Amino acid sequence: HYLAGGNVDRVVNALIASQRAGIALDFEKACAIDLAGRDVLTAVQMSVSPKVIETPVIAAIAKDGIELRAKAKVTVRVNIDRLVGGAGEETIIARVGEGIVTTIGSSVSHKDVLENPDSISQTVLNKGLDSGTAFEILSIDIADVDVGVNVGAKLQIDQAEA
Repeated sequence: HYLAGGNVDRVVNALIASQRAGIALDFEKACAIDLAGRDVLTAVQMSVSPKVIETPVIAAIAKDGIELRAKAKVTVRVNIDRLVGGAGEETIIARVGEGIVTTIGSSVSHKDVLENPDSISQTVLNKGLDSGTAFEILSIDIADVDVGVNVGAKLQIDQAEA
């Protein structure tokens, strides 16, 4: 492993940490993760204690024409079996953002979303967005929902002026 450019110290520390945490990780898999460019020790630590990923502010328009801006916190845990070849944090953020936009866009009124922001979380969680990624999504919490501009009214004004 050393001759292939691997970090033997990190692999040994990861094997010790995984054994203490009760995670099944053998030497070959730890070496494969290390040689794939991933930090195997951090991966073991993240599979024990989950990580929170914050999404940027995501803007979406409900069917009534009101723009809503949402921000979410996604709690993820590393899936060691899918770490090599699995998509990373950026993919999780993009998929959660897409799910939020879809959920807000399919809601009849922006008031429905403001009254029950948990509906966004449940809809996005039920889509199985973590498939093919190195992570398992544990929870999605909508941290903030703000009302943006009234796009529907702006379009009507522009059409009336035209």
